[in-house]
Amino acid sequence: MQTAQNIAKKVTSPFRYAIGMFGTSIPINMFKTYAAIFYVDMLGLSTDRYALVLFIYTFIDAIDNPVYGFLSDRTRTKWGRRRPWLIIGTPLLVLSFIMFFTPPPIKGTSLFVYMLLMYILTGTLDSLLNANYGALFPELFPDEVQRAKSNSMRQAFQLVAMIISIALTPVITEKIGYSATALIYGLVAMAVIWYCAIGCHENPDSLEKEKPQLWSSLKALFTNPYFWIFGFANAFFFFFLSLVMQGVPLFL
Repeated sequence: MQTAQNIAKKVTSPFRYAIGMFGTSIPINMFKTYAAIFYVDMLGLSTDRYALVLFIYTFIDAIDNPVYGFLSDRTRTKWGRRRPWLIIGTPLLVLSFIMFFTPPPIKGTSLFVYMLLMYILTGTLDSLLNANYGALFPELFPDEVQRAKSNSMRQAFQLVAMIISIALTPVITEKIGYSATALIYGLVAMAVIWYCAIGCHENPDSLEKEKPQLWSSLKALFTNPYFWIFGFANAFFFFFLSLVMQGVPLFL
């Protein structure tokens, strides 16, 4: 019994956790940056229908992270609370990501419906992974020094992923196409995320915590002033990041 507890309480390497940011960033950066070029410029989807896809997904994206976080907090398995979601969700994200850039030969309304469904599926699966990946961070690194070290490394990995999936994607897709590029990015992402998840050692004490209730969780969330401060700051950050991501392929 003591041996099992010692194994469960093993310290997670900051590198092992941080590299997961590389895996989560590669597919979603290509997905959000080159969706317009691929569906509008290459496949002929109208800009108003493309905008409608983004408009609809905005409302889904606003609620899926809290839902996934709530479900993750209530998860109780011998592998932990977060890791099962990462292990199972990653291949689903990779599959939907590849399918998004590998549409059947359809046009008009059928193409719009296909993009809408695949955009929602890919986006919400990305939210699933990031909700659980982010929730691991404070649990794995309660020490401020280790937390700062891990965070600096994961931001570096995110930057490398952005260079590859945003700056180099046009060069790669010109040679092998979007579908093959998505396949390569997806397989790399899955290998990296699984490597990260398997090497992360969740605190077994967290499994003993009382499962949160939905309404009490929502009340605690919306009455917490730090939630709104972080939320607005995050919104402004991603607003300008989105402008850059959308502008890069148009500029190129």
